[in-house]
Amino acid sequence: MLTLGAWLAPLLSFAPSASAQLTLASYLTDHMVIQREQPISLWGSALPHAQVTVQCGKERRLTSASNNGFWQVALSSRPATCQSFAITIESGGKKISIDDLLVGDVWICAGQSNMEFPLSRDQDGPEALTGSAPMGIRVFQARYPTQNAGLKWSPRTVSSLAADSFMQGKWTRCSPEALGSLSAVGYYFGHALWEQLEIPIGLVDLAAGGTPTEAWISPDALASQPQTSELIQRRDWLKNPLLGEWCRQRAALNLENALAAGLDIPGDQLGCNHPFKPGFMWRAALHPIRNSAVRGILWYQGESNAESPSRVDQHASLFPLLVQDTRNTFGQAHLPFLFVQLPAMGRPHWPEFREQQRGFSQQIPHVGMAVTIDVGHPTDVHPRRKRPVGIRLARLAMHVSYGQSQAPTGPIIKRASMQSGGIELEFENIQSKLSTSDQKPPRGFEIIACDGAVYAAEAQLMEGAVLLIGAPTQDPCEVRYAWKPVPDCNLTDSQGLPASPFRIPIER
Repeated sequence: MLTLGAWLAPLLSFAPSASAQLTLASYLTDHMVIQREQPISLWGSALPHAQVTVQCGKERRLTSASNNGFWQVALSSRPATCQSFAITIESGGKKISIDDLLVGDVWICAGQSNMEFPLSRDQDGPEALTGSAPMGIRVFQARYPTQNAGLKWSPRTVSSLAADSFMQGKWTRCSPEALGSLSAVGYYFGHALWEQLEIPIGLVDLAAGGTPTEAWISPDALASQPQTSELIQRRDWLKNPLLGEWCRQRAALNLENALAAGLDIPGDQLGCNHPFKPGFMWRAALHPIRNSAVRGILWYQGESNAESPSRVDQHASLFPLLVQDTRNTFGQAHLPFLFVQLPAMGRPHWPEFREQQRGFSQQIPHVGMAVTIDVGHPTDVHPRRKRPVGIRLARLAMHVSYGQSQAPTGPIIKRASMQSGGIELEFENIQSKLSTSDQKPPRGFEIIACDGAVYAAEAQLMEGAVLLIGAPTQDPCEVRYAWKPVPDCNLTDSQGLPASPFRIPIER
């Protein structure tokens, strides 16, 4: 079994030689947003045992580099401010300065291509890009040397797969030039928070197209439980049948030329590196910034883990592990983790996956789910309406992270029970009252008989509930709503937030 030390060796091997000079971690650059009300962590490398001096205003800290040249300093926490400032670091006659720093809230945007989906391609992107840029939003956008498209990668691309140097990037001010390639979901989220909180918002855009959940979990965490340990116990991950077939085939295609030519591809005991490899994105993107405090995580992912019933079942263990491992990585036990439920699309196993996600949102503390069943596309895995997604995540954040009392999401099923007039469905998280998106009677409901037969159900709105009337079976066992890959459904609250799809047994 791989140990954390074996996986981290490449990350720690950055230690300088005897002639190395002072450096600062690549994540710490001009224009960054520092998390408010948390110690300000700075780290980098210097000559072994060299003294390092850090100055921020009147605050001064001294430390010494370790045997391998690593140093780290924590400055005092600060309240949010739009007044920029600088930090200087000195050692061995060399001086580094990072300037134009703000203090506010930092949110990580992670997942696969729908989080990566750029503002320039969004339906409302042109309007956003021609408007005035919010002064308080700053962006760290990860730059990866690979594109996970259906291509055979060049030798130069393959040679860039070393985990410790895979992620490049820097902080930038909010401008049309910087925003065009930024996550559309992340931008709309950040803009909504900026308008409500009026403090700087830092967006750390780490998403990478196609990456499965297991790629974002540390190897030690994957090895820690029987349900996931076999994902990293086989030597060649490209041949591990427990991993998704699409991910393995796409990665094999990307690496095909390099493997055929016998090139020396960066890797380890599991085989060649790739963004889809279990643990790789954790090593390449999350672990390098682990010392920096953040306010929360935004997660839009699941398409790569919903391709088969076995993968959906596997995800039941992977997602809670992802949440816990991410919290452990950043040393924040209650770190808010807000995710997007998969929208409507014509893929057969998505109803079960969406129901699993609904369960996570109710079972894991400090986790929230944005319902997007109404903004999908029947045939396009990349729907172009990202504004509602970002705004709904911001609404969740205001509830989960900032303590706002309003309903954080649309109606969530609470109970189904037999009543004299039919089957009553009770909901929670209702803003004002139940409604429908088109002002027509609610639709999308089905009754499942105990023999497995499925019947469409007629529904009517009640106060805080939906009544299914005229049940077509004498032996109903279960109610489903929006239980199709692309459902025809319309239940919302009074503000138009859609109800989550669900499946629930009927209480007697």
